[in-house]
Amino acid sequence: MKTITLLISTMLMGTSSAWAFTLNDAWQAAREHSSELKQAQYQFQAYEQQKPIARAALLPQVSISASHQRQNQFEPRKITQDSSSWKVSASQTIFNLSKWRKYQQSKTIVDAAGKQLDLAEQQLLLKVAESYFNVLVAKESLTTVQKSKEAFAAQQTQAEALFKKGLSTIVDVQEAQAGYESALADEIEITSQLVQAYAQLQTYTGLNPEHIELITIHDVGLFPNQTSEQWLEQADANNAEIRLQRLVAQSSEQEMKATKANRYPTVEMSAGYYTNPNDYQSTDTVQDYETRANYIGIGISMPLFTGGQLRAQSKQANASYHAAEQELQMTQEKVALSVKENFAKVRAGKIRIQALDKLVQTNQTKVKSSKLGNQYGFLSNADRVRSEKEYYEAELKRTQAKYQYLMAQLSLMQLAGMFDSKILMVR
Repeated sequence: MKTITLLISTMLMGTSSAWAFTLNDAWQAAREHSSELKQAQYQFQAYEQQKPIARAALLPQVSISASHQRQNQFEPRKITQDSSSWKVSASQTIFNLSKWRKYQQSKTIVDAAGKQLDLAEQQLLLKVAESYFNVLVAKESLTTVQKSKEAFAAQQTQAEALFKKGLSTIVDVQEAQAGYESALADEIEITSQLVQAYAQLQTYTGLNPEHIELITIHDVGLFPNQTSEQWLEQADANNAEIRLQRLVAQSSEQEMKATKANRYPTVEMSAGYYTNPNDYQSTDTVQDYETRANYIGIGISMPLFTGGQLRAQSKQANASYHAAEQELQMTQEKVALSVKENFAKVRAGKIRIQALDKLVQTNQTKVKSSKLGNQYGFLSNADRVRSEKEYYEAELKRTQAKYQYLMAQLSLMQLAGMFDSKILMVR
């Protein structure tokens, strides 16, 4: 037994810290520490460049070029010729519907990237909250189980002493021992869960999870009192995943329009200036001359036959658009289902906690009564062990219920687009 106790203590050992951190502290730390969120931020920065890239295709394009060439001829007579040239050219799109559609699409892509970043942050903060609660559930459960184990150990000692005096049966000893062994097994399992919860929370936040601050009231401040229909309406209008998918569908529609616009004519104006100095030398002739010119013009082009490429691209873009619409429908259905599930959890959670509070009080009274009954011979040690088990099992259920209720509240607010960690206060 001492070996197992030492193992449990070793598993829970950690470095010291001068301060305890709250859930809001954990959220802030996760924003700065999480590589997952940093990746999403860099992806957003990459998508942000879609807009200037698409806009550049509509703006003037200016370029300059230069070249020099020397040619030596040996037969039938010796000739040396040097030619140089340089050119400045500019072009401006007058009409290109496809490029304009692409530019409009780029704005939607940037908006969608922003929503993707918001969603990634919200999902990260929910994971942090879940990890935070897992640590607290394990810590509180471990305290409960350890108290129960101590109580069973005391009962076992008492039962063994009474058995030696002939005042109790071997069954009483075995019942107490079984209670102790059961509590010890639970302690080992919960300790393992606590170590895993520590590791998970530290991965998300970089903080030392041993110095987590306890939650006392187990409720979310500013949690709205709304009906299921109101939650569903808010989720459909404000949910980050739905808004993202709406933008994805809008982008697919714009891509479809841009693809169809490839059939339209394009108009482009171009202008330029070039000079071409030449030096010609032969056995009997030397010539130096220079050509200079400028030009301006308008070009019109329109595809007449592309081997079916434009038709296939249009059908492909149309199918992608309808697929995005169906994805939006699936997302709305998934979010609505999650809203209903979490609303039911919140509504039932509070009632369940109240019921478990009463159950804990009742079982606590039963423990006291069983002790007195056992002391005066009205109840057996088995009855006392049973009441102790029922008491600590009710404590464990209540602990889990409190944090499941909190998690349901946070999940519901995230689904409804109301998850703002700067104003949320979990007490």
